[in-house]
Amino acid sequence: MQKTLSKAFTIKGIGLHSGREFTAVVSPAPENTGIQFRRDDVRNCEYTRITPYNVSSTQLATTIDCGGLPISTIEHFSGAFYGLGLDNAYVSVSGTEVPILDGSAKEIIEHVERAGLKEQKALRKVLKVTRPVSIEYEEKTVEIEPYDGFQITFELDYPHPVIGRQVFTYEYNENTFHKEIGIARTFGFKREVEALWSMGLAKGGSLDNAIVIDDKEGVLNPEGLRAPDEFVRHKILDMFGDLSLIGYRLQGKIKASRSGHQVNNVFARTLLEATNSYEIEEVYDKYENMQESTAENISFNPFVASPSVSPA
Repeated sequence: MQKTLSKAFTIKGIGLHSGREFTAVVSPAPENTGIQFRRDDVRNCEYTRITPYNVSSTQLATTIDCGGLPISTIEHFSGAFYGLGLDNAYVSVSGTEVPILDGSAKEIIEHVERAGLKEQKALRKVLKVTRPVSIEYEEKTVEIEPYDGFQITFELDYPHPVIGRQVFTYEYNENTFHKEIGIARTFGFKREVEALWSMGLAKGGSLDNAIVIDDKEGVLNPEGLRAPDEFVRHKILDMFGDLSLIGYRLQGKIKASRSGHQVNNVFARTLLEATNSYEIEEVYDKYENMQESTAENISFNPFVASPSVSPA
């Protein structure tokens, strides 16, 4: 059955791009509402259901268009909602961004778990893949094939000793999403962060909300990594967030290599438009497959240094 929140909750924090503080209020919603966002800093702004087609930008994050108004960095919210099985919710945001929090979905998940979920009367709708669908763009690939469950295998390959080549296969289950995927933080290189700061971007970026890597010193965050393969796990979190905009629960096996927000969005649109490659089914409850997730981590070297980068 579909699920919504038992009660509303509020999250406050800075935005990644502007560095300003924003508030997001997440509230219960009726059956078949989906996930809908609005800007509450603009009078008469109505809720807009998120879809792959109202994504207006994929630069550094996923930005949606709500009645002509942007809301940026929604992917950790939408990914957390999908991962926990939250089908219907309203999200009212106080400005142009949702809070980045610690760069993962951890705090969002904790708020959802404290608020609780309740079943609704409508059946869940599942997009069941019946034929393979794939895209390729500049050596980045995403493909999906029929499968009795929902699984994502992601390959990440960076020519840097801290990251190297990492492959992780996640067998989706609502009970494992928090600890296996939701805690993984976004990441970036110190030189890239400093370049963004010089352009007036990523003003809220810091060691508090991202893993920052220095070319010589390695991971600058004093606490280190939450998992040796936290980088590839975060890429899977982003994929959950971007593909959740499809609006259905997914049944299929995904293999992705080097994909990011732009390619994820193109794949979501491509899949929806490949109407001869899937069926929409209504189901009583979530599909649960209890197979274990697996990791392959090559050339990993999590050397940690004292912080040498500070917030903008």
